[in-house]
Amino acid sequence: MTETLRPKRVALIDRPWLSHRTVVLATPLAVRPPGEIRAMLAEFMRTNPTAPISCRLDPKSNRWLPVPAAEQATHLDRSVIATNDPDPADLSGHVLAHQSMVPDLPILVAVGPESILLQVCHALGDATTVIQLLFALVQADVREIDCLAQRVGTAVPARALIGNAWSHHRDWVSFLRHRGRPPTAQPIGPAATPKPCVAGATLSNAALRDITRWRNANAPGVSLTCVLTAATHTALIRRAVPMDDRGCYALIDMRSVLPKRPEPYWGNLSKSLYLAADPADPRSVDSAMRTARKTHRALPASVVGAVSSVATRRRASTTRQPPVAPVSLTFNSIPLLPRLSDLPWRDQVSRRFFAFGPSRGPSGISVTAIRLRGHMELSASFDEATVKPETMRDALESLSDITSLNAD
Repeated sequence: MTETLRPKRVALIDRPWLSHRTVVLATPLAVRPPGEIRAMLAEFMRTNPTAPISCRLDPKSNRWLPVPAAEQATHLDRSVIATNDPDPADLSGHVLAHQSMVPDLPILVAVGPESILLQVCHALGDATTVIQLLFALVQADVREIDCLAQRVGTAVPARALIGNAWSHHRDWVSFLRHRGRPPTAQPIGPAATPKPCVAGATLSNAALRDITRWRNANAPGVSLTCVLTAATHTALIRRAVPMDDRGCYALIDMRSVLPKRPEPYWGNLSKSLYLAADPADPRSVDSAMRTARKTHRALPASVVGAVSSVATRRRASTTRQPPVAPVSLTFNSIPLLPRLSDLPWRDQVSRRFFAFGPSRGPSGISVTAIRLRGHMELSASFDEATVKPETMRDALESLSDITSLNAD
């Protein structure tokens, strides 16, 4: 009986992500109705009552609380709701209309006739985990979600850290001694209540070909991710946003350095790293990114972050905060999300996949780029005190003309 099950502490590796949420909007899809999705989640809860997806999160003690059987129906009614489909020309508006910070729900699902909007507590896992959850929800197939009952704890990256220590300990020590630190942000205006915003744009395949040609001519060998990172920084600078000129953040996936195994690793296995580089220069960003990957810097950063989370309890701030400068940029490029093409799309040409992590204050802008068959989807999360939505949208749209953007 779930009533007798004891609460479980949030794993150390997940604690740094407790105040973060991931939002995904996909359309047009052949999605199952809310009732079937609730029934699938109820079946999962019966067999995996202590899995985080089955629980409530106590925001005070940071524990996963199993849901008593008598309360599961109400819990699922809160977790899965019916809604309308979004206007394809205003995905941001659809997201903002359903923006809800429900601190005790690990997932919140808004199901339209041909769409699904999913909000996930980041403590459940990273993008790879979220897309697997999305796939299960869209099809209301418990077989697709059962694998998420087993998630990676801190021990797996810790063992990988020990296994790579001999090869990379000098690199890690050197980084600690000489690492570039993000500048301290200073207030530049009166305090106000945070107002999280989101904006998006698309890059056509023709625009992506132009960006590739520009890269080949001006920064050969540099990844498109780093080209787009630098272009985004430049676009924001040109719109008078006071960006950090010492570096930027990137998410580094650790799965490639973990022991090989037949089944995927589920959980939080991506780490946000500060790259000390000239964020306006794609070659500088690329060099810092390659160094971080080559030295497996995400391993010690992840383990240290997990251990330090014991003493630091992070929550999303709702207090008044002033706008600050400089503003940090996090650019996340996801060229190929596993199984994304396997979703039951109604139309391959018009499909949209909007994903981001909501802003946690005026000190940063987070941009996510996801490649689909016909275009690249760009979504930005930020605070309105940092940049106006129309300015952010204009900056993203300007990436389609890479030559003009990089003209002196």
